[in-house]
Amino acid sequence: MLTVILTINAIICYVALLATYKPQAKYKNGMLFSVTLPEHAMEHEGIRNIQTQFNKRMNQTSLGVLLTYIPFFVLRPWFAYQTIYFLLWLMVFMVMMVLPFRKAFRQTMALKREEDWFVGSKRMILGDLRVAQMKNQRSASPWLFLIPAVMSIALMRWAVSKDSQLWGLAVAGMAMTVLFFLILLAMRRTKAKVYSMDSEVNLVLNQAKRRAVSYLWLFMAILENVFFLLVFLSIMNENPSMNGVWLTITLLFTAIPVGLVIAVYHRIQSREREILESDGKTIYTDEDEYWASGITYHNPNDKSILVTKRVGIGETINTGTLVGKIIAWGTVALLAAVIFGTSFLMIRSELTSPELTVNTDHQVEIQYPMYSYSFDMVDIRQLSLVDSVPSGSKTNGESTNKYARGHFRLKDIGKSRLYLYKNNPPYIQFKLDDGYIFYNEEDPAKTKELYEELREMTGE
Repeated sequence: MLTVILTINAIICYVALLATYKPQAKYKNGMLFSVTLPEHAMEHEGIRNIQTQFNKRMNQTSLGVLLTYIPFFVLRPWFAYQTIYFLLWLMVFMVMMVLPFRKAFRQTMALKREEDWFVGSKRMILGDLRVAQMKNQRSASPWLFLIPAVMSIALMRWAVSKDSQLWGLAVAGMAMTVLFFLILLAMRRTKAKVYSMDSEVNLVLNQAKRRAVSYLWLFMAILENVFFLLVFLSIMNENPSMNGVWLTITLLFTAIPVGLVIAVYHRIQSREREILESDGKTIYTDEDEYWASGITYHNPNDKSILVTKRVGIGETINTGTLVGKIIAWGTVALLAAVIFGTSFLMIRSELTSPELTVNTDHQVEIQYPMYSYSFDMVDIRQLSLVDSVPSGSKTNGESTNKYARGHFRLKDIGKSRLYLYKNNPPYIQFKLDDGYIFYNEEDPAKTKELYEELREMTGE
């Protein structure tokens, strides 16, 4: 199942990057490869060569990254190494898919300087005073974020009341709501864009865009809470026959925010084209020097944290500001920490096995990183050796095709702790006042031997 889920994610990323960078070879909105050019430049032989070379490199790169995904399927029997390979592949994939565009951008910029092609003013143009004063009037009020905030708090309380092990996921849901709220605040400080020499046109387009985007983030926050609710319900599902249904519903729901983002920005762009075509006073500004390789924006003279992307849809960060630098490098550091941290934990899990011992105080201790547990022998209400474990779902732990360790919710018996090698009976079952514990050794003979020792100690 994990192989399918990760492969679906890989396909989504692959299609998204192709759809983003492939069209950059076509002249649109006065730009080619994110470089502003006059229309007559498209007839230049050098431009045509750059377009041809880009398409060739893009096709080669696309095929190459697909071929490098094959080892992911080969590593399927080794969950930890398969996941680590996927994370590394994803990082390399993101970099490699951008390289053809970056090279085409640099070549186009060099040819532009050589031919002295410039469009409009060679300086940054800010919106006029009226636009600056009125640009936020129609944005969604920040107070509206009380709706998803209340939803997050209620969802958190409900999830933790059902299972305390869900607190981490509940906090993540609240953090996402806060993140969307901060994005909304940053969007309100984005500089007004000059589309036309007509101030009224500028006012209408900036207000319309800010309104659409502000409500977009509000609805994203609401949808995010619904998504986490579906995740909680999926985790607490104790009917194994419904696992596929819940997984399908959850995955399909993720398409709604993606579709919403695409629809909103498509509507914004359509409105801009419609008004500007009838206006006839469109302004093109030459700000290529602020776009590093056509992707990242770096303008110390612009105090806006977010600016409209030249490639793709949405906004990007202005790394020329202090806040922009913190966000950009903080994101890189966070991703590195997550990838290396996850890799370390997975390798450790692959190389470490749980160990059950009984100390001199007649206390049973199960040692395992992050999921160690201990209880007194007198707390055991029932000790038995079973050949099967009820099906269920993980709430906080590790589950691969080989082992299951940590906190789970099992059918008919509820909250349980598992320290198991899957499909390797028998299993020692402990019944305690607050739930069940299942344990086994990799060698079935050792499991039976350990069970007999425990049975003698408990007098069963």
